[in-house]
Amino acid sequence: MLLALLRFRLRRDRLQLVVWALSLAALLAITASAMTTTYPAVADRVGVLRVALVTPALLVLRGTPQGASLGDITVFEIATFQALLVGLMSTFLVVRNSRAEEDHGTAEALAATAAGRALPTIATLLEGVVANVLAAAVSALALIAGGLPVAGSVVFGAALGAAGCAFVGLGLLVAQVAPTGRSANGWCTALVLGAYALRGIGDATGTPHPQDATLTPGWESVLSPIGWVQSVRPYAADDLRPALLALVVGALAAAAALAVQRVRDLGEGLVPERRGRAEASGALAGPIGLAARLQRGSVIAWGIGAVLLGALGGDLATLVLGQLGSTPGVTDAMRRLAGPGSGILDGFIVVIGAFVGILAAAIAVQGAMRLRQEEVSGGADAVLSGGVSRVRWFLSIVLVAALGAAAALVLAGLAAAAAALAVRPDGSAGTFGAWFGTIVWQLPAVLVLLAIVALVFAVAPRASIPVGWLVLAAAAFLGEFAALLDLPQWIRDLAPFSHSPAVALADPSFAGAWWMTALAVAITALACVLVRRRDVAA
Repeated sequence: MLLALLRFRLRRDRLQLVVWALSLAALLAITASAMTTTYPAVADRVGVLRVALVTPALLVLRGTPQGASLGDITVFEIATFQALLVGLMSTFLVVRNSRAEEDHGTAEALAATAAGRALPTIATLLEGVVANVLAAAVSALALIAGGLPVAGSVVFGAALGAAGCAFVGLGLLVAQVAPTGRSANGWCTALVLGAYALRGIGDATGTPHPQDATLTPGWESVLSPIGWVQSVRPYAADDLRPALLALVVGALAAAAALAVQRVRDLGEGLVPERRGRAEASGALAGPIGLAARLQRGSVIAWGIGAVLLGALGGDLATLVLGQLGSTPGVTDAMRRLAGPGSGILDGFIVVIGAFVGILAAAIAVQGAMRLRQEEVSGGADAVLSGGVSRVRWFLSIVLVAALGAAAALVLAGLAAAAAALAVRPDGSAGTFGAWFGTIVWQLPAVLVLLAIVALVFAVAPRASIPVGWLVLAAAAFLGEFAALLDLPQWIRDLAPFSHSPAVALADPSFAGAWWMTALAVAITALACVLVRRRDVAA
């Protein structure tokens, strides 16, 4: 019975597992190959790492520098991003095959058979392990194909798979605690992003060692499964003890999930669903107010992150300029990050602006995903039955997502400019216009991503959520890594953020921003037409 359930799950999810595996392998293969061709000399790699060692924002988003070998810099560039993707893959997989099945009634039908309640959950656990073994294998093979040493590549793959298994167990536990499947997905997303942020805090507050281009992370990184991937130190120490810790945590969390499942009611979480008010407030009288209420949590969460990152960048501008101004090779490294013609300070502003733009894009993309969530949960039916047209309902959610992203960019721009001027009122840490303009002009790129996900919802609603995450991940990867990895220009042009005006530079071009704005409007208009022509999903 257990093997039959496992085969059923693997057959049902085979396409998603293949897509995840190929995506992970492609990102690693591209990164490893690009590092070999872009940074063949040790001096070039040291220059990039020295920029990162004194730039906490880069450490938060990239990882812990572990040395200047090709393997070390590849791990620095991509390891945490890969671990983030594996965490999302693992948690989404187990929630979809556990708590979401309870919401849809499938789990009740299975529980009435000889399988009972435990076997389907165990089958889901085994599927998660199989998925991460596959991810570990393709990751190791991709790095080997990229020309990196076999031993370190295998160790990196093992560490990645072990971290994924930890998230499998944690995701199963969250699925037992959360009140609904949708909230379980939200909690799991917060869990993975929290692990990423915790690791980032540990890296940003760590102790740098510029002489050998390494960093000792803070204690916060030790608490994160994503931090454990770095602690293995592939191509350097090859210490598998953190990977074993991840496996132990995953096993304990899975055991706790099975224990909780035995004592809770089917369809109910340990945390009860919060009761709403007896009467709605006036703000919920229209679809825009409802859309704002539904997206409030994601807008606030990502918005706080964007504002904090902007303020951190402005506060650290003088420190970065002072420590890197005379370091050989750093200007060239910064030009790779920010584009040709950039110096240390204006290049740093452009880099921070792009990072903030990615956080604002998360607001927009998650807002577009809300369209699909409302459709499958029945919320769309309730709104449409009240006399609201499909286009009006559709545009209300898209508009709130766009306004939320715009508000986050404006506040982040103000925070960055205020922090920079507070440190150096004379403008030597960057002018108000440079900081504010660079961050706010990320909005056209954000709107393009929002429009793409909205169009996918109109054409292929089932694919809107996975495509949304894929689009966001691809835009973040290309926007932050394409130039640094010296990828072909046509690949760089696929990233909307590569067309954002670099206002901090001497002669910024705004043509790309206007074209992206027009493209976003056109795509959204096409999505409106297509939404009117298709049926609401059952």
